[in-house]
Amino acid sequence: MYSERDMLEIDGRIRRAWLELIPVLVVIAAALVFALVRRIHWLALVAAPLLIVAFMYGFIARLWPNLRYRRFLRDMENGLSRDLQGVVVAIADVPELHDGAMVLPVRIQAEADVPTGTSALSERIQQLEAGEDTREERIVYLNVAKRDAMPAPGTPVTLHCFGRHIKGVEAR
Repeated sequence: MYSERDMLEIDGRIRRAWLELIPVLVVIAAALVFALVRRIHWLALVAAPLLIVAFMYGFIARLWPNLRYRRFLRDMENGLSRDLQGVVVAIADVPELHDGAMVLPVRIQAEADVPTGTSALSERIQQLEAGEDTREERIVYLNVAKRDAMPAPGTPVTLHCFGRHIKGVEAR
């Protein structure tokens, strides 16, 4: 689902945000320097806060979300992943922000992990011997931009996950 194209796209957004922000900051800084050299107090009083606000807006609204998403993509590429097998139960319609990415929560009926520890393990073995259901429902997150790659609810899948984020999907 994720590729080098995603990283190139986010790098382009970051570059574009810098190219939009730097000229604005240079013009306002030049006006501030001009006001300080010529001792134009009213211009200095306007330009100084305007410079701070422009920088804060540009960084917080334009750069920070993209930088955070790029860090998320790098972590996903280099981090530990695991496979989760199960059946897709439902995919939410309302996106939410999680780890810097807009995601859709996906409910999946997954095979239960075998817990560690002697008492938990023996309890799980007793459940399996008694024929109890070995599946449990989990929530994982699907990137909104990757919605088309996710199979419809009711499809058996193998999910390649990084934490709770879906890196890849294989329909079984």
